[in-house]
Amino acid sequence: MILLFPEGTTTNGDYLLPFKTGAFLARAPLQPVILRYPYRRFSPAWDSMDGARHVFLLLCQFANYIEVVRLPVYYPSEQEKQDPRVYANNVRKLLATEGNLVLSNLGLAEKRVYHAALNGLLCQS
Repeated sequence: MILLFPEGTTTNGDYLLPFKTGAFLARAPLQPVILRYPYRRFSPAWDSMDGARHVFLLLCQFANYIEVVRLPVYYPSEQEKQDPRVYANNVRKLLATEGNLVLSNLGLAEKRVYHAALNGLLCQS
């Protein structure tokens, strides 16, 4: 068994980013899992600050929780086996439906621009 996070990054828990297709190249069945991090004060999702500050604030919370939702094993169709993008997109849609998540077309590159803007690192023209 191998654990992969096909988004390649984290979100605030409301959105599901596009999946990378590498995990789907094997054409093998997979076990979809939804991870949720319920919180009251500080979001465990690394979405708006540098890593050291994030880890510090995360460790300052009394407790951090995770909810794990295991969906039934997903068996790819013949079409999905021939095209890993179709396979990845179909699994993504399933996770979005089951997890009540919004599909987003933004990815890691856009997240990096967002972080740079928050930290004042973008050049003004």
